[in-house]
Amino acid sequence: MEKHQNQVIEENRSKPLINLTFFIDSKSKFKVSNYTLSKLIKDEFGGSIAFTLNPKVDYVITTSANFFSTKTTTFLSNQDLSKIKLINEDYFISQQKLEPTQRSKINDSYSIGNKQDSQVVNVCKKENDVVEKADDDLLKIIINPKHIPSVCYGANELKQPYFPEEYLILKSNLLSSTIIGKQNTNKFFYLELHQAIDNNLKKFYRIFTQFGRTDEIQKSNSQHRYVSNDLKEAMALYSSIYSQKIESDNGYIEVKMNSITKIGSKLKLAQLKQQKENDVNANTHIKVYNEETGEEETGQQSLFQRSYIETNVSKLMDIIYKEASKCLIKNFSVEVTENGIETQLGALSMAQIEEAKSILNEINNVLNKDGIDNQENLEMLSSRFYQLVPSKISTKKNRDSSKSVINSFESLNQLSELMNMMKDLTNSFNSNKTTSESKNHLDMKYYALNTHIEHLHQASAGYQIFIRNFLSNPHHQKAIDNGEIKILNCYRLDKKLESDNFLDVGNVQYLYHGSKPQNLVGLLSRGILPPDYVKQIGGKRTDFGYLGSGIYFSDDVVSSTYTSPIGEKGSRFIIMSSVSLGKVKEFSKIQPSLQCAPSGHHSCKGLKSTPTNPTDFKNNEYVVFNPNQSKLSFLIEYIENYKK
Repeated sequence: MEKHQNQVIEENRSKPLINLTFFIDSKSKFKVSNYTLSKLIKDEFGGSIAFTLNPKVDYVITTSANFFSTKTTTFLSNQDLSKIKLINEDYFISQQKLEPTQRSKINDSYSIGNKQDSQVVNVCKKENDVVEKADDDLLKIIINPKHIPSVCYGANELKQPYFPEEYLILKSNLLSSTIIGKQNTNKFFYLELHQAIDNNLKKFYRIFTQFGRTDEIQKSNSQHRYVSNDLKEAMALYSSIYSQKIESDNGYIEVKMNSITKIGSKLKLAQLKQQKENDVNANTHIKVYNEETGEEETGQQSLFQRSYIETNVSKLMDIIYKEASKCLIKNFSVEVTENGIETQLGALSMAQIEEAKSILNEINNVLNKDGIDNQENLEMLSSRFYQLVPSKISTKKNRDSSKSVINSFESLNQLSELMNMMKDLTNSFNSNKTTSESKNHLDMKYYALNTHIEHLHQASAGYQIFIRNFLSNPHHQKAIDNGEIKILNCYRLDKKLESDNFLDVGNVQYLYHGSKPQNLVGLLSRGILPPDYVKQIGGKRTDFGYLGSGIYFSDDVVSSTYTSPIGEKGSRFIIMSSVSLGKVKEFSKIQPSLQCAPSGHHSCKGLKSTPTNPTDFKNNEYVVFNPNQSKLSFLIEYIENYKK
């Protein structure tokens, strides 16, 4: 027992920073690298590293005594601010030279603090006090469309009234106006309320506005309006500007983005840039495989870029999301970033996505009705949809946006699928912000699918199960021998919800489901749904089912007409599912009105036409009507017409 206690004491001396969290100022130029500091803190002294400023931070390592004046007031409360101390790098350099048992805890000699720093902190506290009080009462918008005269200055105009360089953003609002049809309106209006305090504690207020076309943000205009040192007067002008836009005939509504990432004042954009740099500069020590030497080498990689999923699975995520992104870009001009689903104006919030999905349901109801006012209703609903999901709905040469009207079940189905994809990704992104899951964008996409994906090496038992079943079809063996197809990769799929709900009615077979590559994200995310399920999320079946409204499978990869090549290699993807067929009803003639399997049967099969038995089916088609009768098993990447 005594020996154990001595070991604990010795360990505590050698690691004096246990239970302490440090933030490294990426803008400071230290005598040693940020990576060295991180390694000393974590590996030798027992502390931990925070990659963003948060209430858990105990110390900031910096060379700037004014660090708090530009950072902490934005991210932390007054209470959190008072708990964080500034220190320099000398402590770590000096302690590194000592024997582990001689190391000491941090003392005041290493802190950065002087009268100037205290003054800055006090000013920051004063600013925060104003913000907290103003949040309750003074920052509320009072709808008052009455015009209040004010002088506008271009944001970059040289001659402007004095305003301190350091300031806070007390409030911001984003408005959007999109009208589709004969009239083409697609614009935004953004406001910020700025507050600054000089060394004499005198307050200054300014209103920043930015406006322009949503599809031409790079050409937008920015202006400043200055107000006297009275917050009430500043909010009166702010409310007036806001109200005039909302109450006017321009059709503006407020849009509550998850985060605004591409527009804003210099301070807003600088904060976004700094936050991104903090992620990128947070280096992690890793082992990297060198293909030339065949050995592992020491390397560095950005924490944000580091992936926790297997390399081949990361590559798969990159491929399938790029294909899905083509549809997103085509319809919305959005991209998947570390901020989530990012539109022209910022990252979408879950509330926006849910409201946009409800509008698609309204469009579905209109499309199911006949009436001369349908076009007008569709234009109005489409405008509301794109107002919630800001997009490039037209080009400079062609301002006619009537083609953006959602007026067909085909476009409705596609938008419904894409909105579900956006919902999955946003859920994943919001989850990652509050958990320890990876912030790597490919990992985020992987987690959004809620499907375990494992790349199978050809020597693995899983691959042997796949290839044995694949080659049980003589046509597949012949196709591989003749170079008609070549399997590039195989992935095992396991969706827990499908496995838990799998309905085994007997006669389980491995069958294939082909689809366009841009649909793979949806298939892996929600499983394979029958047409009636598609109707429930906002649309009708757009292809003609020979055996009614079920889920279709084939026993032959080569004859699949639903896959299409992508990339330089011309890769195709097809899903291999475990399908419980039970008792099968066979058909030679098409039965497009089927809604379920005939009585006493669990599935249907369209028999492949042969010279001796001609049918309506070019290939064997298997159909189940209950989605629980199938579950994802493998995803196959292959190429056709492979030349050895």
